[in-house]
Amino acid sequence: MAHLLRVSLQGQLPTGEEWSVNPCWQISDFGISTTPAQVQAVATAIAAVSVPASIPATWANGTILAGCRVEARTFAGVLENQAEAIKAIPVGGGASVVHPLQTSLVQSLRTVVAGPSGRGRLYWPATGISLQTTTSRPTTAAVTNLLAGYTTYLGGIQTAIRLTFTGATLTVWSRKNNTSNMVVSTQMGDVPDVQRRRRDTLIEAYQSQVFP
Repeated sequence: MAHLLRVSLQGQLPTGEEWSVNPCWQISDFGISTTPAQVQAVATAIAAVSVPASIPATWANGTILAGCRVEARTFAGVLENQAEAIKAIPVGGGASVVHPLQTSLVQSLRTVVAGPSGRGRLYWPATGISLQTTTSRPTTAAVTNLLAGYTTYLGGIQTAIRLTFTGATLTVWSRKNNTSNMVVSTQMGDVPDVQRRRRDTLIEAYQSQVFP
């Protein structure tokens, strides 16, 4: 019996590194039985959702959104079903600016619940976002435009999920507390962050120098 869907939006970076963003949607308060066909239908529908142009505009060449994985889980994290789908045409960035592969902007998810269990964070790639030379931050207008794009994209994913699971709602899942709370607003700051786990599998090339 599943309570929610954990959606992993999956992409690639140069040199074989990968990235993912993992929002969740609650589909039941008390748990419902899902089927492999239902979860596959959701994955296929999500892969077909259009990505607003403002999103890949902040990605450097080689940053690609390739597809998604959908997992039907209980509040405790028990996996019931999962499925994957790839986009018919991968979405790739083409910004002229290039930042380290771990560079991200964080979309914060807010609920009516106070404390850590009422807040979520989505680390979106920002490998090609333009920064002001005086502040090393994107402009307010750029952040506003990007946040609108990501919020629209999440809304499109929610609509795709509701084709199979009516009433699905974007949520902040707390596996520790076996609960989830509905998202009521999102926000994004103007300071680039780092998603450290992206560096875990990246093979580094070293140069050596004799000393002294």
